[in-house]
Amino acid sequence: MRKHVIQPLQSRDLPNLLKLAQAYWGFEKIRGFRTKDYRKLAVKILKNPSLGRIWVAVEGERLLGYLVVVFLMSLEYRGIAAEIDELYVDRLERGRGVGESLLQAAGKKLKQQGIASISLRVGKSNRRGIHFYKEMGFRRRNEFLVMDRKRGGRHQAPSVRSVGF
Repeated sequence: MRKHVIQPLQSRDLPNLLKLAQAYWGFEKIRGFRTKDYRKLAVKILKNPSLGRIWVAVEGERLLGYLVVVFLMSLEYRGIAAEIDELYVDRLERGRGVGESLLQAAGKKLKQQGIASISLRVGKSNRRGIHFYKEMGFRRRNEFLVMDRKRGGRHQAPSVRSVGF
């Protein structure tokens, strides 16, 4: 079995990260991937570690997968919380432990940093992903519903009031 290494994203990895990120967005059916915008935000995280971290799974010169974590202050968890914003493994590399290695390496580093909690979102129809995250110790929080509003988003109904965002 070939061996991969988990390491922080380096600037030289950006072109390959962008290819994997575009594949992830396609897999999750997220519209609007823009290479230029994604690169800009990834570089912003690289330059400002207080925003988050990006780890990559590498085998030789090849990126097999990546994990993006972003940080926020949480009163509920009494400290800095981390959210896994993106975790993706190349479809040809799945089943080799790459995703597990990424999560374990990130979890170890986040624990060393004193991060209070790690959360993530997974598509309801992504049964394989749900099973994987449960195996990795994550639990479903049925008492909550994820809701969001994009900046500058249009109202869907006339009864929706603006919150100025």
